[in-house]
Amino acid sequence: MRYFVGWGSLLLIVSMQAGCSSIPVCRTVTPIIQAGDPVITALAAELQREHLAGTFDGLILVVQGEQVVFKTAYGCADRGGVIANQSAVISDMGSIAKTFTAAAVLQLAQSGQLSLSDTLAHYYPTAPDALKPITIQQLLGHSSGLDNFHNDSDFEVMDKAQAEARILALPLLARPGEKVAYSNAGYTLLAAIVETVSGQPFQTYIQQQLLTPLQLDNTGFYQDRRLAQANLARGYGGDAQGSTTYEKGLTWALVGAGGMVSSIDDLQRWSMALKQGSLFAAGAPNLVFSPANERWLLGSLAQTSSGDEVIIQMGGSTDYGYTALIQFIPERDLLLVLLLNAHNNKYANATHHRLSREHMLPILLSQAAPFTDI
Repeated sequence: MRYFVGWGSLLLIVSMQAGCSSIPVCRTVTPIIQAGDPVITALAAELQREHLAGTFDGLILVVQGEQVVFKTAYGCADRGGVIANQSAVISDMGSIAKTFTAAAVLQLAQSGQLSLSDTLAHYYPTAPDALKPITIQQLLGHSSGLDNFHNDSDFEVMDKAQAEARILALPLLARPGEKVAYSNAGYTLLAAIVETVSGQPFQTYIQQQLLTPLQLDNTGFYQDRRLAQANLARGYGGDAQGSTTYEKGLTWALVGAGGMVSSIDDLQRWSMALKQGSLFAAGAPNLVFSPANERWLLGSLAQTSSGDEVIIQMGGSTDYGYTALIQFIPERDLLLVLLLNAHNNKYANATHHRLSREHMLPILLSQAAPFTDI
């Protein structure tokens, strides 16, 4: 395989007038790893066009098997300081945080500390009767019947007891197990159950049982002081231009459903751990890819398709311009990771999904053997 590593960058800085102030807009393309293959060359050209048109900033990575064949940084982590994106940059992962919550639950299930068939009646004996039959598996697979939100905003001040009370007071959209309906509230409730079962704060459990063993040193929660704050990417395209979600803090409005940041390399490592089951004890089955229902896998990964290809994925976005996506294409043994910190109005907060579906997958899936020189 041929690689071109560290080609330098194409740099263009434009000042756009916004009222009385000007916001520098960075157009940089910095290839870090790029296989010398026609498919990858075509992918690089397509993504460069979209970036230069202002569609996105951030980092994009493609892995074939266990080999990175494409990794490129686009635009700036901080336009005010004209700091280009690079591998060390830490950005918001949105709802990909739910895969960590799911992993914690599955670890506790593997160790026998809880069962996926446990119901809310077991953990919340005073819950309304309609909610008591909801199982852990239904919470994981968004088939609990719970509504999507228990909060007015991601940053609403709320402690765990208040979050639990609000979630348990939500009216059901359907009877438990009757339909699939995405629920952020359900994942916050799972985080509360992780605390109950493990006897640890949720963030402590995630740190000790997932982040530290997997050496995810650039992954953590909002206002996690272990992280290098100088590496935080600012968000552009949503609310509060040039701000970060990290600085807002984390309450039980969001715990379990979001509120985490990471780097592109850590997200790759995490995705491979999900794929290989290395977050479980040696010899234990990998429950991450076991079905929760027809739409969702137990690891908080959705099943979809592109043409005849099965796609397994989890994405996320915030109102600050951040979007992120991990995608597995099992038949090709491909992994795509997008960690983006800016978008324009073309795809807005669906930029991660649209960029993959309309600009990456058509190229990567265009032939039977994606990379001819691997």
